[in-house]
Amino acid sequence: MRILYVSPYPPARDGIGTYSYVLARAVRERGHKVAVVAARRHPDAPEEVIGALGGGVTPLRAAVARFRPHVVHVQFAVPAFGARTLAVARWLAGPGVPVVATLHEVNRDTALLRGPGRALYRHIARGCDRLIVHTREARDTLGALGLDDNAAVVPHFSAPPPPATGTAAGLRARFRLDDARVLLAFGHIHVSKGLDDLVRAMAELPPATLDAVRVVVAGAVRRRHGPFRVFEVRDHLHKAMVRRLARRHGLLDRLVFTGYVPDGDIAAWFAAAEAVVLPYRDAEQSGVANLARAFGVPVIATTVGGLAELFESSPWAVPPGAPDRLAEAIADLLATGQEGGGVARTPGMVPDSGTSDTDLSTVTTRTIAVYEAVRSPLTRIPENRPYAP
Repeated sequence: MRILYVSPYPPARDGIGTYSYVLARAVRERGHKVAVVAARRHPDAPEEVIGALGGGVTPLRAAVARFRPHVVHVQFAVPAFGARTLAVARWLAGPGVPVVATLHEVNRDTALLRGPGRALYRHIARGCDRLIVHTREARDTLGALGLDDNAAVVPHFSAPPPPATGTAAGLRARFRLDDARVLLAFGHIHVSKGLDDLVRAMAELPPATLDAVRVVVAGAVRRRHGPFRVFEVRDHLHKAMVRRLARRHGLLDRLVFTGYVPDGDIAAWFAAAEAVVLPYRDAEQSGVANLARAFGVPVIATTVGGLAELFESSPWAVPPGAPDRLAEAIADLLATGQEGGGVARTPGMVPDSGTSDTDLSTVTTRTIAVYEAVRSPLTRIPENRPYAP
């Protein structure tokens, strides 16, 4: 098959873009051809990127017609496309080619955008032959919109980590962590990720425990475009509020903000971490949680969205918005770990070495099965028929 992905894509700094990149490469390794229409143009885009939204309609249509896709797979979330969300909606009006859409943030988008968000998702669904979500909760949200009959749950995969170029020791020296026990809050800084709850939880730790701990916020505020810049501003204000809260509690020296983390340092940060902390207020799914599982690092997480499903048997799963419970989980995990900044690897917190629902190979197989299901004899188009976006 020839699969055309419509998505943010590297080198853009976007979690959905990384997801699309890993999935596209895995699908190509199964013998299928892939091409990408990126959310935005970039001069260093990989060879599979044949065009970008907003780069001129005629050249893009010509490039897609030359590729002749059998299936179009849109990796959708409002923040991923921003002002180009309507351009994606227009793509879904193209006749003849089956369309699959993975809805990465249906809960967050519909809660934040309310009526317009629900209308947008209904419009997106009308242009699709199949919808994919990552969690049962997301499918329930689609059910409330009357859209779950056409939806499949395919979990967010645990992707192979990128090659390491940095080391844990190098990061400790660069950020003056010495032998501190590192609690890692990894990924984009976002108001829904509960960093303020984490600071409040730190304030409740026993002094002896707190003295040995540093919270590393490894990431930056996600860059937004067009009218969605207002959400970028909101996240910057949230970051400033977290710093003020830490100062008020006398904890500012316990927080380390690294800014954007290059791929080569990702493995090193997880190696340096005693645990990954996900104090999220809401979450559709979490690529960070799957990274932690891939690296074998214990996770302290709130029971929201896909995290509740992923860590339902964890002793360190806590309710959202409960800093006291979060503090108890942190203290308990640190009490079971190694002293002096060692990394605790706890049985039961890491997937088996074999396949699982979140294994990349399993997710790739299930995704290809969706492509095969929508590309039935009734919907297949002649090989010489161009696709008109």
